[in-house]
Amino acid sequence: MFTQSFIKKSVLTASVLLYSSITFAQKAPLNILPSGHLIVQAEVEGKKGNFIFDTGGGINLFLGSFSKNLGQKESYNFLTAFRATGEKMTVPIFRSKEIIFNGKKFKNTWYATHDTEIKGIDGLISLPMLYDTEFIIDYANREIVFPKEKLSSSKVLDIQLSTNADQSMDITTYVLLNNTYKINVLLDSGAGNDSFWLSERLINTLNIKKEDLQPVEKKSEFDPAVITKFYKGNITSLSNPFAKVEKPNVFFVEGLIYEGKTSINWLGKKLGFNLKEKKIYILD
Repeated sequence: MFTQSFIKKSVLTASVLLYSSITFAQKAPLNILPSGHLIVQAEVEGKKGNFIFDTGGGINLFLGSFSKNLGQKESYNFLTAFRATGEKMTVPIFRSKEIIFNGKKFKNTWYATHDTEIKGIDGLISLPMLYDTEFIIDYANREIVFPKEKLSSSKVLDIQLSTNADQSMDITTYVLLNNTYKINVLLDSGAGNDSFWLSERLINTLNIKKEDLQPVEKKSEFDPAVITKFYKGNITSLSNPFAKVEKPNVFFVEGLIYEGKTSINWLGKKLGFNLKEKKIYILD
């Protein structure tokens, strides 16, 4: 829930500003930052905003003044979930009357709010509202597409869904570490490009000496009292049947609630998603 990197204000600055006027269609532009974060435009309750498109966000999240302008101030509904590092989050949740995204109207969609401001960013657009809608992330053409034809490809990855009362949704898949160890990883477009986190539990499994890793401590953006320890190093490879990353830089993370968490850019330059059928189609 709430991608660990979404709130890095040093990355998400004025460069994230999207086109000021977009004609909604089946194809909409992606603003891809140098960091690899995907920025899209959507209209929520008639108000346009710029959002990180985040497959690891769990639920639509609207921030600061944008969320306050939506009209819903209080809710007795709430969601308790855990960030990737294990940090517990409890947030109020609401139902939006209408969100227009890439020319399609989505009704009665759950969203959360948080009283934080990020210059040029109004929140996250996440996966639950797209459960019934196939979509393509096209890195090469910088577009997000709702295809007219059903997705198909000879290269298909199985994914798994993690949900909470149909309010939140994340996706995972299996990968191989060092051509040997099969683990399940969260797929997180909100992490930017070339982000590879592994559970600290895997250090011994991979026969890595902890003293050879570079320790790093990071404070939570939500609660500075919460500090997570990371250990930076590299492994031989990370792969699936269609893609392989040689000698990736990785962070072993204390308390990571997944076996691993990765960005999605390494999977391919054009990725088709069918959440209902639990498939990712490699289309490049």
